[in-house]
Amino acid sequence: MSLKDILEMDLKYLLVGGKGGVGKTSVASSLAIALAEHGRRVLIISTDPAHSVSDSFEMDFSSGEITKVKGVVGDLFALEINPATAGEEFSKAIGQPMGTDQFPQFGAIPGLSELQQGLGQDLQSIPPPGMDEALAFGKILEYAEDDSYDTIVLDTAPTGHTLRLLNIPEFLDSFLGRMLKMKTFLSNAMTMMKSLFGGDQEKDRTVETLEAMKEKVLIARDKLMDETKTQFVKVLIPTMMSVFETERLAEELNQHLIPHKFSVVNMINPQNSDCPYCMHRHNEHQKNIDYIKSAFPLDQITTIEAFDREIRGIDMLKEFNSKLIPE
Repeated sequence: MSLKDILEMDLKYLLVGGKGGVGKTSVASSLAIALAEHGRRVLIISTDPAHSVSDSFEMDFSSGEITKVKGVVGDLFALEINPATAGEEFSKAIGQPMGTDQFPQFGAIPGLSELQQGLGQDLQSIPPPGMDEALAFGKILEYAEDDSYDTIVLDTAPTGHTLRLLNIPEFLDSFLGRMLKMKTFLSNAMTMMKSLFGGDQEKDRTVETLEAMKEKVLIARDKLMDETKTQFVKVLIPTMMSVFETERLAEELNQHLIPHKFSVVNMINPQNSDCPYCMHRHNEHQKNIDYIKSAFPLDQITTIEAFDREIRGIDMLKEFNSKLIPE
């Protein structure tokens, strides 16, 4: 098995992540090109405010609109999301649930205080996502049942943010479950009050919105755990700091049952016997690669030597791709 097998897999989601500065955007962009040229309709998404995908392709995708990537044979589109419009985009993707502060305080109504306490525990046990994680997961939800694109390539934020992204389905499942119970409880109480004292019987659709949102979360979570629909490509460099961080990422992926069969070890120092420094770095990297192979014995590991130029633009991405997915 190699990264070339990804081209033959019917993947809905291809997530690419790792420590900052390891070349994950180059890997994500190159894989997106390869999938598009293999005949799939591909959308690469980034929520990085640094516009890394724009820099990678040397094109401007910062408008917040889906843009066709020029110079690629096939259907490849890119989307960089502006965090300033994140709230609007996220609510469009999953609906806008009410916050807990919108529920009136009824004091000692049986069962209500326990629900309120449970909501507080949810917020404390799993930190709510930041804007980039929320929006990234919002896009996963948006395309969970959308056939507009065959494959969504998600260029994830650095590792710490990715780990918070992985916690979102669990957080939302618990949080929305309690919200639904509370809203249903209050809706029933208000219906009784209105029937007793009269009043407008307008239909409150908040419960329907929450139920639809919860259903989307469960569908997306199932697809993220399905190895035939999702793969997470771990990108690292052959330094022990990067390796240790990748081990923590792999543990989190295992905990959330996210498939991750592929690792890319990038920026390996090439052999150069005329340069003592280069040879020292090369030997150190080879030693660390041996450790990586032992740490991830079930992974298909792709190794790529460091380029002498920056990976920017379609031509360089295709050259990088020739190393990433050799013929």
